[in-house]
Amino acid sequence: MIEIPEITRRVFLNRTLQALGAAAAMPLVAACAKKEAPVEAIPPAAPQAAEVPPLEFLSENEYITLDAAGDTLIPSGGAFELGAREAGLARRIDHYLPKMDPGVSTGFRGALAFVEQQAPEMAGKAAPFSALSEEDRTAVLAAMLQAGGLPAGIFLALKYVCMGHFYTMDETWQYTGYDGPMLLEAAK
Repeated sequence: MIEIPEITRRVFLNRTLQALGAAAAMPLVAACAKKEAPVEAIPPAAPQAAEVPPLEFLSENEYITLDAAGDTLIPSGGAFELGAREAGLARRIDHYLPKMDPGVSTGFRGALAFVEQQAPEMAGKAAPFSALSEEDRTAVLAAMLQAGGLPAGIFLALKYVCMGHFYTMDETWQYTGYDGPMLLEAAK
């Protein structure tokens, strides 16, 4: 009998983001090859929050896309008073990406490019994603999920990363009733 090795959630996420990044980048590579405007040349809307902070991994445009996606998934005044923008979620993820497997980090960039440039069409909206209203961004994310396949995979990976980072921030614990790690309690 052949034993199949166990796959951890981390390995699954790593492999999924690598595949999603490669697949999401393909339409962009083809567009650039046809001498169309590169993705970076399309001016995104400025985030409604403060200026873009100094970044460690993402480009300014990628950060703006991530900030818009995070704000759509975790809006201020949604389930909690604190939202992704107020918590600095995009900055936290940018800080974490260099620590991940390079293939995963590159895949995440590809996923952001897909969300910014390709996904709005799925909901009948004009790109870029980051320039859309909150209602239109919500429609785009819902269309990605309903489409299944690659778009749904990108949506779920993006949601997993955003939610995972948001709910591990000290600032969000009070809204969930979590007191923090027991190790911190013992140190008091």
